[in-house]
Amino acid sequence: MSNVIQINSRTTGGFTRMDNDLYEALIGADLSGREMRVAMAIHRLTSGYNKDSVKVAALYVAKMMYGDSAKAEAERANVSRAINSLIRQRVIFRDGGSRDPIEFLPVSEWKIDSNQSVLKSTHCVEKVHATVLKTTHIKERNTNTTADAVVAAVASTDEDLESDAEEQGTTTPDQPEASKAERIPYDRIVAIYNEVCGARLPKCIKLTNKRRTQIKGCWNLEFNGKYPFRKGEFWSAYFTDCLTNKHWTGENDRGWTADIEFLTKQDKVLKVLEAL
Repeated sequence: MSNVIQINSRTTGGFTRMDNDLYEALIGADLSGREMRVAMAIHRLTSGYNKDSVKVAALYVAKMMYGDSAKAEAERANVSRAINSLIRQRVIFRDGGSRDPIEFLPVSEWKIDSNQSVLKSTHCVEKVHATVLKTTHIKERNTNTTADAVVAAVASTDEDLESDAEEQGTTTPDQPEASKAERIPYDRIVAIYNEVCGARLPKCIKLTNKRRTQIKGCWNLEFNGKYPFRKGEFWSAYFTDCLTNKHWTGENDRGWTADIEFLTKQDKVLKVLEAL
């Protein structure tokens, strides 16, 4: 007697077909756990219902992942970032804003992040401070992040920019300590912008006084008692989200593109954050 059990819709509740190329590509893709779960949710909502694309909100995907609970609401922002990250990596495509349909792109068009950038900052001959910064997107964030931690955007792989700013201070025992807001690591923030946006937007080659003032405004922006822009990972995620705005990346009748000065205006910052 054969021990092979025939599986059919009457015993399993149905099937969702997956193209072999897509299946194998997802197996080999260097995606985070959250990105993979979001991709599987998008696949379920498209192929699972014989559709090429689907209009779906980040909160609905979060509920698929975590159930209809407070955790789903708390994770909505993370899911939104995962969707944007998959769009940026060309795994999925959305022609427009957050309310437009999402679909999978052909595997040949995928641009999965695989490289890490090593940024070094030095302030004396004897001391070289090196950190590995994932400037592409969030891949290693703890999936049990609370709502406040999401806002703070703390990642185990990324060093606190605030502590980096403290090291760059030049105070002496006889001088009062300068305000943390006055010791902003501008060069490192510019490096993150150039790494994330440099291929699609104008690179920042000079920090003008106006740009410094606007970066300082982001640095001091407070949410629920937290200062999210004092984390390198938050800058990376923010600039990544900006790239999903097609008008800002040149798809307009003038061919105009945003730059670091535009993206650090407080009204533009709030527009991006409030859309999550």
